[in-house]
Amino acid sequence: MRTGNVRTAGPREVELKFQLPPGSRAVLEASGCFAGTPATRRQLRTTYFDTADGALKAAGLTLRVRHNDEARVQTVKSLPTGNGVASDRGEWEWPIRQDEPDTSLLAKVGPLASIVPVIEGRLRPMFVTAIDRTAHLLTLEGDTAVEVAFDAGTISADGASEDVAEMELELKGGPIGAFYRFAVDLHAEAPCWISSDSKAARGWRLRGGAVKTAVRALPPVLKGAMQATDGAHALVEAALGHIIANIGPTLRGDAEGLHQLRLAVRGARAGLALFEQPLERLAGPETADQFCAGLQRFGALLGTARDWDVFCLATVPAAMVALPQPGLQALREAADTDRLTAHARVAAALRGQDFSTLVLGLAAWANAGTVAGSDSRRERLWRVVPQLLDDAAAEVRHHGRHPGRLTAAQRHQLRKSLKRLTYAVEQLGRHYTRRAVKAYGARCEALQDVLGAANDAIVGHKLALQLVTDGRPALADAAGALAQWCDRRGRKTLHGLRPAVRKLFEAEAFWA
Repeated sequence: MRTGNVRTAGPREVELKFQLPPGSRAVLEASGCFAGTPATRRQLRTTYFDTADGALKAAGLTLRVRHNDEARVQTVKSLPTGNGVASDRGEWEWPIRQDEPDTSLLAKVGPLASIVPVIEGRLRPMFVTAIDRTAHLLTLEGDTAVEVAFDAGTISADGASEDVAEMELELKGGPIGAFYRFAVDLHAEAPCWISSDSKAARGWRLRGGAVKTAVRALPPVLKGAMQATDGAHALVEAALGHIIANIGPTLRGDAEGLHQLRLAVRGARAGLALFEQPLERLAGPETADQFCAGLQRFGALLGTARDWDVFCLATVPAAMVALPQPGLQALREAADTDRLTAHARVAAALRGQDFSTLVLGLAAWANAGTVAGSDSRRERLWRVVPQLLDDAAAEVRHHGRHPGRLTAAQRHQLRKSLKRLTYAVEQLGRHYTRRAVKAYGARCEALQDVLGAANDAIVGHKLALQLVTDGRPALADAAGALAQWCDRRGRKTLHGLRPAVRKLFEAEAFWA
């Protein structure tokens, strides 16, 4: 039975999780961050409960009973909010005396009460974690309190198990900006990488349950009364949440997860580009350049893998239906090898130090707070939005002049500027009439579809010929046929370019 996801206010858990490769924990624990800080060591055995049909999981909840020495604690957690790097979710805890959950405690909490009749008398153990935890409680600047926990142990379900080697940072109190700055410093001490996979999610996968798939972007929290600099922070933080949510699916080879991750990286770049002045003022020109260069570098890596996904999962299958070319199956098999190689490079980057450093640095910037000063970007967001949209639309008009004479490189520039405009319309158009924004956005999307299909044809041509190497001479005929087929598709697609450009340019600027 599905009850819908539970979204809650009330007690919150704000947490960052890192996976630790061998040797990293010893280096981290020996760092100066923990000097003079006593460690608390506990043996934790935790059983997660749900109904046979996964009613709690369907509602976006986890229910567990944890044994800590002689004590037992029952905990319910809700889904993370989805915005930001740190997991931010509802958490309710009660001391109990028995090994089985006490559902009457849930009935006393408003957001949880509706689930009680669904699960009453139907709960059963799903999976178990056995963890050795070493925790340090630190007090940082601004009275920010952070618990750093090192977890080692196993997750077990249905006779299967996997090891746990993690570091968790939990904000116990105080400003979150200091929490992120501490995470940046600690992460620099030893290799470790950000993960959004909870122990509960890993337990469900061990049971053969549904694997977490790609996550679409959630809207940023924007208010017209906020300052423009805070708007920049909110846009970037929403993009970071989108990035974090799709790391796990991408590492598991989900093509849509990789696509969403690429969109998230692009969203972070677009958010920074919209607010260039606040970025440089708060981060400094050198750091701003590092943010932009890092996002561009990872975006290019993701773009290569995405090109292979489209080629292998869409272009070649379509060609196999349209072309009587027996060599296309061999071409597809060779392309799949290169596709897997591209995905492996992405996975290595996600587990690398540079990626987590970039994400944490952006999170620290996005939570730095508004800086006082006379900068014009301290204006209210709603006063700045029309100019931002004007600038984005003007760039599209500049690159879209004479659409019938555009070269492939010029169409690429038009496509990039159109993506920035589409992003601005989606994120900043929330303060205008929904119908007008939707109508304008539809014209942006129609032009985006034409340019995207034309680009796919160019990429398909390039990758088909790229597969013909000294070690693969037998692929030449099939690659040539596929390249010609892509060219024909591209030319046909471009017939719609002029009408799509004209319709967009004729659209009324809803923000005027």
